[in-house]
Amino acid sequence: MSWLKKFFIDETRPESGRHLPIFIILISIVEMALLIYTIIDNKGLSSMSDDPMAGPSSVTLIRNGAKYVLCMKSTQENYLNETINCEYNSQTCTYEECLRYLCNAQNFKGFPYQIYRFLIPIFLHVGIIHFVINLIIQLVIGIPLEKKFGLIRIGIIYILSGIGGILLSAIGLPKSSSVGASGALYGIFAVYLIDMIRNWKNLSKPWFRLIIDGGFSIGWLIVGVFVPMIDYMAHIGGFIIGILSGLCICPNLYWNICKFDDPTKSKLIIIIISFLLSLAFFFGGFGVFYSTTAAPTYSTN
Repeated sequence: MSWLKKFFIDETRPESGRHLPIFIILISIVEMALLIYTIIDNKGLSSMSDDPMAGPSSVTLIRNGAKYVLCMKSTQENYLNETINCEYNSQTCTYEECLRYLCNAQNFKGFPYQIYRFLIPIFLHVGIIHFVINLIIQLVIGIPLEKKFGLIRIGIIYILSGIGGILLSAIGLPKSSSVGASGALYGIFAVYLIDMIRNWKNLSKPWFRLIIDGGFSIGWLIVGVFVPMIDYMAHIGGFIIGILSGLCICPNLYWNICKFDDPTKSKLIIIIISFLLSLAFFFGGFGVFYSTTAAPTYSTN
């Protein structure tokens, strides 16, 4: 059990550079490779009017695993046989045929329950500009955090925050498609902020750092409201899960509540509360998501 105490509770601060940032570097390479792949699959960049971020079309991203609720849960059967105008090829087809094309059901099995769309969008990006912005944030914030807390902790926070962001987006913005690591990045950014506040007295110019970092995160959240395929709901969901998972598994990210003589008691209480809230988020979120059918996005003739 000593490794559990070391993983969750040990307050000994690791020396700077003790952990190599393997996860952040590998995940950045994967995301770059997938961006190149989707651009090739799109046969080049879409026009700037269609994608101001300089990347593939939304149809290409949907076919390659973007968050798209219609591929993730069932649609009412009375809509599936309706004839519609297929916007991707300007022809008519049934609604089900359109969905099967968009969901790439020939290559990606599981239509309409492609649950991997809660994960794959984390590694896709709208375009080159979107990727570069996320990459900068990922390296600047992610590398120091991984050096401090290690590959396993940051990997868990990154993936859970990404999934949590996609889940909240699927509930809050069910008719829009989206991709991007922004939810995951907001998760590790939440850990960064908690760590900053926890060690406030040891920082130089803490208010300056808080204003700059906080202002940037708010600005990027606002951008997500106006730029298609960048999802502000995913940002919010990722931030929430980042806080909860960070408090749960990162040593030092807690306060001595209730003035316990043994700070371990405070940490255990925070771990339990954070874990239960995380379970409530995911179980409640998936329960709400799958309690309804997907609403159609195409008008029928």
